[in-house]
Parts: sequence; structure tokens; C-alpha cells
Amino acid sequence: MKYTCPVCKKSLKGSPAEGAEKAEFFPFCSHRCKLIDLGAWLDARYKIVYEQGGQGSIEPAAPSEEPGGAGQPQ
Repeated sequence: MKYTCPVCKKSLKGSPAEGAEKAEFFPFCSHRCKLIDLGAWLDARYKIVYEQGGQGSIEPAAPSEEPGGAGQPQ
């Protein structure tokens, strides 16, 4: 089965259960993508949106427009 890295959208072959090569980073393709996602959580870029009377959803917030591109991968 093929998987896609949630950060860079790179195609991955296999899963940890299938003995994939870089299983330590799963579901990410690398340590870098794993840290980028962690940074997004720590910067509160992922939010749980709740509308009263409606269903909630988890959506990433829009990237900040700050000078220096702190939220942009290099």
C-alpha cells in the first residue's frame, strides 16, 4: 500500500507494520517533515473549529504573513 507524507506530499512505500525502510518517521517521510508538523502544533496552526449546532472539524490555519517566513519551510 502507498502512503503520502502529510507535510510534503511525497509518496511513501509501505507502513511500519509492513517493515518499511523509514518506519521510525511514519507517517512522515523524514525527520524534517516530522519536525515541521510538530512545529505547526506548537505554534497552534492546527485548530479545532466548533460551530454550535454544527459538526466540528480539524483544519490547519492559514500560514502567517509575518516577515521572515517563520511558518514557511526552507
